[in-house]
Amino acid sequence: MQATRKALKVEEIVDLFYARQIAYDMLRRFFMEEPSKEYLSLFIQENVLDAFPFQEESELIASGVKSITNFLEKSKPIISSRDYDDLHWDYTRLLIGPFEVPAPPWESVYLRTDRLLFQKTTMDVRKLYQKYGFQAADYNMEADDHIGLELDFMFRLNSLCIESCATIVDTSVPEVIYLLKEQNNFMRNHLGKFAPAFAKNVIQHAETEFYAGMGMILEGFIDMDSSVLSELLNIELIKE
Repeated sequence: MQATRKALKVEEIVDLFYARQIAYDMLRRFFMEEPSKEYLSLFIQENVLDAFPFQEESELIASGVKSITNFLEKSKPIISSRDYDDLHWDYTRLLIGPFEVPAPPWESVYLRTDRLLFQKTTMDVRKLYQKYGFQAADYNMEADDHIGLELDFMFRLNSLCIESCATIVDTSVPEVIYLLKEQNNFMRNHLGKFAPAFAKNVIQHAETEFYAGMGMILEGFIDMDSSVLSELLNIELIKE
C-alpha cells in the first residue's frame, strides 16, 4: 500500500521562501565581492545574522553565527579602518589573490581535472542563467560558475517563488513546483557539488573569525537547503 503524500497549501510554505531569501542574500553578498561598508552597516544594524534560518537544526550554522558574533564583538569594521582593512584583505587573500588562492571560488576548479575556467562547466551554468535572462555584470571577465554568482542565481529563483505566491492563482502551484525542480537540479548538478569543498577551504584558511564563520554557515546552509528542496518536492502542493 502506497503512503499518502503530505499536502500543503502554497501559502503555508511562503515563510520558508522568505527565510531562504535572507540566507541566500547574505551569502551571495559576502561571497560575491569584497565586503562593503554599506552592506556591513546594514548587516549589523538590521541583525541579519540573528534572522539566518536553521540555526537550531544545524550545528555548523550555529557555530558560524557564534564565530561572526565573536568577531563583531571584538572588531568594529564600520568605524575602524584597520578592522575593515583586515576583513577586506581576508576576502581578497582567500578568493582573489595576489598569491596562491586558498579558496578558489569557481565550480570548475573543483569539478574539472584541468581546473580551467570558461569551459563546459562554466558554459553549462551560463546557459541556465540565460534561460532566466540573467547575465553576470562582469560577463566574459568573471566566470559564471563563481560561488557568488551561483548563490545569486538561487536567490533569484527563490525570488520567483515568492512572486508566484504573492497572489494565489491557478498557475501558482505549477510555477512553484517547476521553480523548486530547477533549484533542486541546480543544487545537485552545480552549487551543491562544490560549495561544501569551497566552504571547507574558507574555514581552514580564513584569518578572521568573520570569514571562518561565513564558511561554516555556507557549508551548513547548503546541506540544509539541499534537504529542504528534496522534502518540498516530496510534498503535494495545493492551491487551497
